[in-house]
Amino acid sequence: MAQDHGQGRSHDRWAHLRFSVVGPLLAAPPPPGELKAALTALAATQWLHPITREPTRFAVSTIERWLYLAKHERADPVGVLRRKVRKDLGQPRAIGDTLTRVLLAQYDAHKGWSAQLHADNLAVRVAEDERLGPMPSYSTVRRVLRAHGLFRRRRLA
Repeated sequence: MAQDHGQGRSHDRWAHLRFSVVGPLLAAPPPPGELKAALTALAATQWLHPITREPTRFAVSTIERWLYLAKHERADPVGVLRRKVRKDLGQPRAIGDTLTRVLLAQYDAHKGWSAQLHADNLAVRVAEDERLGPMPSYSTVRRVLRAHGLFRRRRLA
């Protein structure tokens, strides 16, 4: 089994693991016509998963992709193998700002409604007004309500 590669942020651990997989091919490239065999041998090797520390393997195509990424990046071949942070991190993808505002206003007017009732009424609003965008799933509506700390409030008798 391959070596464990230190502590640190998970993105960095992924980069170091990926580089340790393809590093030998970069340091000593195989002769012409033998790359496939070298990739197959690496794919058969067990590596320690950088997060779970469980033995894992990677497909030939994955190792090949890592190899070419690192090979074409002269300045920082380890950095190019780092997991990318999504550009929309922290941004809801399935529901736009306008629709979120409509949902929050609907909640302010009807705090006793269930998430399902909010989703159903939001669907009617979306069907009436195309400018609101596509209707998100019920789970997205629930997630947005929860993210804003909005839960069903029962009336006191």
